Amino acid sequence: MKISADYRMLALDALRGKWKTAVLTGIAASALGATIVSSSNSVVSNSNQAKDIHFNLFAQPNGGRLLAVLLVGIGLWAILQLIVGGAVQLGYAHFNLNLVDGNDAAISDLFSQKDRLWDGFCMKFLQGLYIALWSLLLVIPGIVKTYSYAMTPYIMSEHPSLTANEAITESRRIMNGNKWRLFCLDFSFIGWELLCSLPLYAGGGSGSQIFHRFRGYGDFSCSSADNSIEHWLLFCTPL
Repeated sequence: MKISADYRMLALDALRGKWKTAVLTGIAASALGATIVSSSNSVVSNSNQAKDIHFNLFAQPNGGRLLAVLLVGIGLWAILQLIVGGAVQLGYAHFNLNLVDGNDAAISDLFSQKDRLWDGFCMKFLQGLYIALWSLLLVIPGIVKTYSYAMTPYIMSEHPSLTANEAITESRRIMNGNKWRLFCLDFSFIGWELLCSLPLYAGGGSGSQIFHRFRGYGDFSCSSADNSIEHWLLFCTPL
């Protein structure tokens, strides 16, 4: 059974010579609404940036007007992410699977699922809904379910005939007994998480995230041929 160090070595091998493509694809996917970094970092980073922008805008003579324009722009961007984010996340899963399997992985993979806007929307909506409902019981159940649903985009990417609910159910089955392994893999990147929480994250820090979260799909997934848990690698986001 592989441990976190084994996954990191496999990730390095898969990324060799493809770092530029992986970085650009990750940035593009994030901008279009795909979930590729931990929510805690995103919330902290966005909150700090928003606070700085808030004070800077009000320091200008036309601060109120600039703020209104900014809010409209953010609103339109949020709507765009809501519409295309799920399909882009499916495309990002397709990109990572190609990367792991040694196939040609290109930024165009992000748009390989463009005809599945509704499927992608349902996937993100249902995942978010279920996690929110479980979180009402306390925080821990919500975190557990986040790991239970972690393989959903990869399953939907490889099996387009499955509905979002069916993919979520399959992800729960696959992650049964594997949630702790994925948690340990995430935790092994705690150093990068702390580094990326620094104020410089908005600049050069984003590059340090591209390795973290290329956590992989393989060993926690199953082969449709032999139902083996130890089959694919497990990739999922940044250094």
